[in-house]
Amino acid sequence: MKYKHIVWDWNGTLLNDAEACARAVNEMLEKRGMGLLPLETYREIIEFPVINLYYEAGFDMEKEDYESICQEYIQNYIRQAPSINIHTDVRDILKKLKDRGLSQHIVSASELGLLRRQVEHYGLMEYFTHILGQKDNQADSKVHLAMKFLDITHCCPEEVLFIGDTLHDHEVAGEAGFDCCLVANGHCSRSRLESTGAPVFDNLTVLYQTLFGQEK
Repeated sequence: MKYKHIVWDWNGTLLNDAEACARAVNEMLEKRGMGLLPLETYREIIEFPVINLYYEAGFDMEKEDYESICQEYIQNYIRQAPSINIHTDVRDILKKLKDRGLSQHIVSASELGLLRRQVEHYGLMEYFTHILGQKDNQADSKVHLAMKFLDITHCCPEEVLFIGDTLHDHEVAGEAGFDCCLVANGHCSRSRLESTGAPVFDNLTVLYQTLFGQEK
C-alpha cells in the first residue's frame, strides 16, 4: 500500500457542519440588515483564510473589527451544536482505515480546544494519532500545521493522503507534498473542487471504495 498516513480535514469532511456554518454567518448578516446567504451561495464563496468569505458576503471590513467578527461567528456556531453531527459514514470509514493499519490524523483550521472537544464529543479520539488545530478562532491558513505534522511524524510526504472538502485543503496538500482527495458533501461546491484537478468523490464511502475497496 502506498499510503501510511491519512490526514483529515475536520469541518465539512468528517463533521457535517456546512449548514450550521452558513446559519452562523446568516445571523451576522441579519443583525446588520444585509439579507441572507443561501447554503448554495455559501458553498460557492467559502475560502480560507476565512476573512475572504466575509469580504465576499459583503461585510465592510474597513469598519468591522476582524477579531470581534470571528468571536461573534464562533458564538453563533456553538449555538448550532445540537444540529451538528458527523457524516453518517465517518465512523465506519475511520474504523476500516484503522483496521488496515493506517495512521490517521487531523489538520484543521478550527481552534484546537474546540476541535478536540468536538472529536471527543463524537467519540472519535481513538482513531487519531495527532490532532492539530489553530491557536485562535480566525480560521487562517493551516499550511503551517501540515508542516508541523511532517516535523512531528518525520514521515515522507509521499506516504500521506490528505482528505478534505475545500480549495484550501487542496492548497495545503500541495504545499506539504501530500496526495489529495476531496469530498463534495462538505463546505465547497463540486464544481469548485473539480477545478483543482484533484479526485472528487460524492462522499467518504465512495472515496474508500474507489481507493481501498479492492485492496487485499
